[in-house]
Amino acid sequence: MPEEQKTTENLSIRCPSCRQRFSVSMELMERMVECGACDARFRINDDVIIRTKKFYPGERKAVELNRFQRVPLSAAMPDNLHTVRYAEFNNPERLEPLSPQRVIAGIIGVGTMVLIALMLIFSSGPGGSFGVMPLLNKLVIAGFVSALGVGLLVYANRNARMKAGFFGLLLSAGLVSLPFFFKGTPITAQPNSFTYTDPIKPLFPEEEEEMDSITALRERFTTKPLEAEQTRHEEAAVGKKAYGIYLTNLMQRNIYTVRDFLIRETRADPSSHPYPRDGGDYLMILTEVSMDITQVAEIAGRLGSTEEIHPEVGVIVVTVDNKQFEDGAADKLNDPQNRAFYELNRRELASLDMDRVERAVGRLAAAEPKIYRADISGMLLDLMDKPGVRFQDALARALLVWAEDPGPAGEAALKALQEQLDAAEPVSENLVALTAKAKIPEAIPSVQILWSGNPQIWEKHYAEFGPAIEPGVLESLDTEKPALRHSAIRLLAQVGTERGLPALRKLIESEDPEVRVLVERAISKITER
Repeated sequence: MPEEQKTTENLSIRCPSCRQRFSVSMELMERMVECGACDARFRINDDVIIRTKKFYPGERKAVELNRFQRVPLSAAMPDNLHTVRYAEFNNPERLEPLSPQRVIAGIIGVGTMVLIALMLIFSSGPGGSFGVMPLLNKLVIAGFVSALGVGLLVYANRNARMKAGFFGLLLSAGLVSLPFFFKGTPITAQPNSFTYTDPIKPLFPEEEEEMDSITALRERFTTKPLEAEQTRHEEAAVGKKAYGIYLTNLMQRNIYTVRDFLIRETRADPSSHPYPRDGGDYLMILTEVSMDITQVAEIAGRLGSTEEIHPEVGVIVVTVDNKQFEDGAADKLNDPQNRAFYELNRRELASLDMDRVERAVGRLAAAEPKIYRADISGMLLDLMDKPGVRFQDALARALLVWAEDPGPAGEAALKALQEQLDAAEPVSENLVALTAKAKIPEAIPSVQILWSGNPQIWEKHYAEFGPAIEPGVLESLDTEKPALRHSAIRLLAQVGTERGLPALRKLIESEDPEVRVLVERAISKITER
C-alpha cells in the first residue's frame, strides 16, 4: 500500500512581547523562534498559540442576525397595518423658475401685438401711418405679428404651452380682425384729367431763359442759405458780400480744416458755415467778405481745382484734392540731417491745416538755415501777417533764425506785439527780440514800458535798440525802484553817450554802494568809447 502522506497545517501564534500575530508551520511546535517584529525569542507552545472556537449555523442565536435571512419571517403581518404609498416624484424642470430670456420673450410677444393693435386703431385715421394703407397690407402685417407673438408666448411658457398658445390665438384673432373695423382711406389710382395745352410764349424770351438758368443753378446747389445772406448784405449796404463754395469730392474728416482755411484766407466772418448736400458734397457759405468773386475763386482753387464759377448766383464749384491733407513721413520731417527735411517742412508751411503749419515752424526754428532760406523766410513772414494765426511766438523764433533782412520781419513783429499789448495778453519775448534785432524805432516806447515793469527780463532786449533808448533810460535814473535804477545804469554802460555823463556823475555820492560801483563802471566805459 502506498505510504500515507502527512499534511502540514499552519499555526496562528502571537509574540508574548509585542503581541504581533504570525502564521507558522506545524513543524515548529516546541521549538525556539525569534519574533520578526521585536527580535524577542520564545518557544512555540500552547501559551502562544491562538485558539479560535468554531461554530456552525444554528448554534448561536442573536436577533441582529435576522437581517441575513434567506426566507421570509414566520411572524404574520397585522391586519390593520397599512403600507406607505409614495406619490410620483415631480419633474425637476417643473420646479425651476423661468429663465430671464423666456420672460423677456413673452413680454416682447405680447407687447408687439398690443403695439400693432394700437397703431391699427389710432393710425388708421386721416394723416396716420395706416390711413392710406390697403386692407391686404394691413392683414399681412397683423398676420406676421400674430405668428411672431404666438411663437414667443409658447416659448416663454415652458410648463403651460397649451394655455399660452390658446391665449396667443385669442390675441391674434383680435389683432387680425382690427383692419376690418378700422379701414382708413386707402389711395386708389385716379384718372389723369389734366389736359396739356401749349404754354403762352413770353414777350421777352431772352430774359425768361436767363431767369430759368438762374433758377436751375439755385435748385442745383440748393442756395437758400446763400440767398438769405446775400439779401441781408444788400439791405445793410456795407459793401461786403456773401459767396458759396460748392465743394465736391471732399472727405468728411477734412471739412473743418477746409472751413477754417476759407475763413482765414478770405477773412470772412467766423459765423461762415458749411451745409451738407446730396452725394457727400458741401456748400460753404462765406459771409462778410470784402473780396470779389475772382479773388475768392483763386483762394478756393488751392483746395484742388476750380471747375465752375457762377457770378450770377455767387457760387464757385471746386473739386477738392484730399491728398494734400495727408501728413508727410514723420522720420524725415523731424530729422534735420535728412535730405528731404527742408523740402518737406517747406511744403508743410503751405499746408491748409494750421496745426501742421505750427509744427513745421517749430521744427524749422530749431534747424540751421542751409537751403530754401529766402523761400522759407518769406512764407514765415506771410504767416505773421495772416489773421487767425495764434502762434506768433514760434514764428518770431523761426524768423530770428531764417530772416536775412530783419526789417520786414521786425515790422510784422511790432504789429503782432502791439495787438498783444492792446489785448492785455502775455507778451511774446521772441516778438520783442525780433523788433529789437531790426531796431524798429516805433517799438521803443512799448519795450520801454515792458522794461520799466520787469527790467530783469527785458533789459537785454531793450539794449539791442542801441543809443536810441538813452533818453528813456536817463529818465529812470531818479526812480525809487533799486532794480530799475541798477538796470538803467547798466544800459547806459552798454549804449550810453557823453550826454548821460552829467546824470551819472550825480550818483557817484549815492548811499547805495552798488550804485556807486555801477556808476563808476558806466562812466569808464562811456569815456573809453
